[in-house]
Parts: sequence; C-alpha cells; structure tokens
Amino acid sequence: MKRGILLLSALAALAACSGPSKEELRRMQLLEAQRAEAAAIAAQQEAQARDARIQERLSAARNAWKNNTRLGKNTVDTLYAPDAAKKLDPAATYFLRSELQPARYNYADNKQSFTIVGMRNLPNSAVYGPLFPDDKAQYQPGQLAKSVLEFTLQEETEENRLGQQVLRERGQRWVAASLNFKNYETLLKKSGDWTWEPGLFDDLSWNTSPEEAYPYTSARSLTLQIGMRFCVISDRCYLESDYRKHPTHAVRADIISVLVADEKSGKILAEFVREKE
Repeated sequence: MKRGILLLSALAALAACSGPSKEELRRMQLLEAQRAEAAAIAAQQEAQARDARIQERLSAARNAWKNNTRLGKNTVDTLYAPDAAKKLDPAATYFLRSELQPARYNYADNKQSFTIVGMRNLPNSAVYGPLFPDDKAQYQPGQLAKSVLEFTLQEETEENRLGQQVLRERGQRWVAASLNFKNYETLLKKSGDWTWEPGLFDDLSWNTSPEEAYPYTSARSLTLQIGMRFCVISDRCYLESDYRKHPTHAVRADIISVLVADEKSGKILAEFVREKE
C-alpha cells in the first residue's frame, strides 16, 4: 500500500515537473495573442494621432504664413502680465518671424548658410537651468547644462544717429527661451534640402547651387517663421536675468513648427515640425 502511495506521489511530482498542461499552454498563447493585438492597435492609434498632429501643425503654420499672422505687442504684453495663465491658452501656437541673414556661399560643401536674426545661441546655459532642469546633473559631476535658444519678442529701443532702431542703454528685453532644436532632434524635417547647423556662427544651411541661392540672398528676402507654444505657469516658466546690463524677462517656449519662406514670392522652401505632444 505504502509502495503504491509512493508511486502515485512520484508520478504526480513527475507530471508537475513536466511543464504546463495543454489547456494551460493554450490559455497562455491566447493571452499572448491578445497582448500582441492590443499593442498593435495602440501603436496604430498612436501613429494615426501623430500623423494628424503633424498635419494640423503644418496646416496652421502654412495658414499663418499665408495670412501674415504674427505675434503682436498686445499678446506679448499679456504673456508677461501676472494673469497670463488666465488669458492665454497654453495649447495655442503663436508665430514669430525672423530675417535670415546669408553668409558667403560655401563652395567646398555646396551649401548656402544663414544666421537667424534676433536669436541667441546659449550652449550649456547655466542661466536658463531653472527653466530647463537636467535631473542627471545632480547625480553626475560635471554634467553640462542644456543648450538653449533665445528669441527676441520685444525690446526697449531708441533711434541712433544713423536713423536705426537700437537697444536703448539699459533697455529691457522680453524673450522666449526654448531647447536648442539645432542640437536636440525635436523637429522633424518635412520638406526642403535644408539642415540645421549646430555651431554658434551659422544656424541653417540650404544644400543648393549658388545660382539657385543667389536670387534670394541678393534680395535678402528669406524669412524664418517660428511657431511657438508658451508655458505660462508663473512659478515655473518665467526667468529674470541680465544680458549686457539689459534686464531680460524670459518665458519658456516649445517650438511647434518652422517654415523657411520667401517674402517676395510667398513661396515656402522648407518645413519643420514637432511631432511629439
């Protein structure tokens, strides 16, 4: 009797060690198939949402260019007012235009480079660390601060002896600060043979022939339209600093879209867009 009990116990133990039953295997396979299907559906939905988001942003940028929609003084004043969070929609996109200043044509690399007028490059910007914190910095000695771009929105100016508008002595500046999309791949290129230059001297290059570039560079008619979304949380998104003894009021911005276009013909030559939320 004892021998029979021991034999049954051994068989049960052997069965347990032999792995899951056919029913359990089928159940596991079904669950795995369901998980794979759910993941595929989620990925498809995300891809559709991403494509819709990109098209919506491109359409908004094109319409802004066509209709000459620009960030106005009243909006800038509201942006820096104490009640900005109540009056401005943080999901809205505002459009700023900047002149593209051409450099000499680069025959060695077959490209025409430009600098963006009214934009400052701030690599490893400790000044803007509070607006763009790097969590790794507190754990890794020597961690560099993030690279930031600063766009002039408004300045206190005066007319000099040549009749030019220049920044007044100790005049105030109101700027938008964003992560450096030239260095960080936050913008997706949708059209045009244009590339960002990561250095301090050139900002954007057009990979084209000198003959094609000349009509635009000689007329200085190329413009950059920048679509911005502002963060208006008062204790997290604003920063006070000085730039060459000029009080500077900064607000954090995300760059949603960038167009390169010709002021004379209205033609759009390049499009970049943020694909993430």
